[in-house]
Amino acid sequence: MQTGRPLTKRGRVFVRIAVVFVLLVSLGGGLGLAAEGIEGRAALRDGPVGSLAPADRTCGKESCSWTGTFTSTDGSVTARNVELRDAVDVRRGDPAPARIDGVRLAEDAGAAYTADYGWHGPVVKGSVLALVGLAVATGLVLMLRRQRTAAPGHA
Repeated sequence: MQTGRPLTKRGRVFVRIAVVFVLLVSLGGGLGLAAEGIEGRAALRDGPVGSLAPADRTCGKESCSWTGTFTSTDGSVTARNVELRDAVDVRRGDPAPARIDGVRLAEDAGAAYTADYGWHGPVVKGSVLALVGLAVATGLVLMLRRQRTAAPGHA
């Protein structure tokens, strides 16, 4: 039973654009977030152990993270511009520590993780974001199909 007015051509185009937007944002963001969690898990399991010497901080809206040079304990691995991911909230005014020990470097050497990094959170949040986006996009596509089949002149 149809309860609203049929969508105009412009309305159908808008809904299609909305579907693409929802998919890009939810899948891109969700899978990116989940990938960070998976990368953190792999680094904590297999990454070289060492220390990070913070040189700068990278700040978002709510908190910051340290960026610096990672050096493995045995000195065989060195990586610059490594972002530290951990459970400690860093504020803009916090003084940089001289060195943070016990961190593990990710395979791509772009991030290092402390033992207290909670990789479960990003994996779960990313998965939920991707699934919700898929559900919303599916609902919009189904709405378009119902509109098309309910319109007069369509079989």
